[in-house]
Amino acid sequence: MDSAAGLQNVPEDILHGLTQAIVLVDANDQISGVYAQTEAIFERSREGLIGSPVSQLRGIGYAAAELVSRSRAEDTPLNSYDVSCMPPIGDIELMDLHAHPYGDEGAVLLSVQPRRITAFLEKRDHMEAAARSVAGLASMLAHEIKNPLSGIRGAAQLMGRALEDKKLTELICKEVDRIKNLVDELETFSSPTEQQLEAVNIHEVLDHVLNVAVAGFGEKCSFRPRFDPSLPSVEGNFDRLIQVFLNLIKNAVEAAGPDADISVTTAYRHGIWLRGANGERIRLPIEIAIHDNGPGIPDDLKGHLFDPFVSGKEGGTGLGLALVARFVSQMGGTVTCDNHPKGGAVFKVQLAMHEDTRL
Repeated sequence: MDSAAGLQNVPEDILHGLTQAIVLVDANDQISGVYAQTEAIFERSREGLIGSPVSQLRGIGYAAAELVSRSRAEDTPLNSYDVSCMPPIGDIELMDLHAHPYGDEGAVLLSVQPRRITAFLEKRDHMEAAARSVAGLASMLAHEIKNPLSGIRGAAQLMGRALEDKKLTELICKEVDRIKNLVDELETFSSPTEQQLEAVNIHEVLDHVLNVAVAGFGEKCSFRPRFDPSLPSVEGNFDRLIQVFLNLIKNAVEAAGPDADISVTTAYRHGIWLRGANGERIRLPIEIAIHDNGPGIPDDLKGHLFDPFVSGKEGGTGLGLALVARFVSQMGGTVTCDNHPKGGAVFKVQLAMHEDTRL
């Protein structure tokens, strides 16, 4: 039986309407079928692709062959995200791969979704604009709000000494402190943007953050660190990086709730570049991913999580992730978020190597 028969029975308008590349790989790891946008994405004709090894797919051959082989051997669908396309095909520098066993003859259906680097640039520009808007607001409000708050709190404490029932004055003090904490967060945005960048061991940062989490807000949670010990130092600021990852992990714990199971992974990703303000290409190979087992990101919040005052948490200020975006941007990196195929949300921070910035 021809394992491609099932796909050949699918109406052509449906196949050609798909945005990804779809290839059928036979038991000998050769391409036996080409569908959807494969020719356009890989810039090769159907005739040139049919019969060629999947390992020769432009830019991703090795990763594609490995995923197809594992999917066949394990007889299960497998996914690989953020696969570097080397060399890039036009502005395509990353691809998501999905392999699925097909039929009874060892064939595997491979779907390839290109991800263009312009998406990273647009997110980064958006995050920087959001951070600037908060900085302007903070510098105007912080000082004016904190002075009267101190007077209100002091008056409430004096009133409490004269009253037998101190519940109301305690409530006033509690609410004043809550507002002060909010203003402190705002004030952080108006601090000088120039930070001393240096070589930072990212695992020292993450170890410190996880220790803080286990001792406090994540005391009852499960944390699963999966670190690549061979990673070089990143270009960053130690204290700022602690704030970034403390915020992201706390956000993950709050999203997942009392049964939070958080994985923190570090890895080296080839081929991730951004174009800087001066037009130079910046390599961001160090990836830190935080994956939670919560409900994921609601559709109405996707694309807006890093905006100031946008929050999916009841009572949230919406400043934590905006602060993360600002600090990461100042260090020349980028932060993105998405829902994970296995459930929950995943936040990824990409940073430059310290060695690269000194070349």
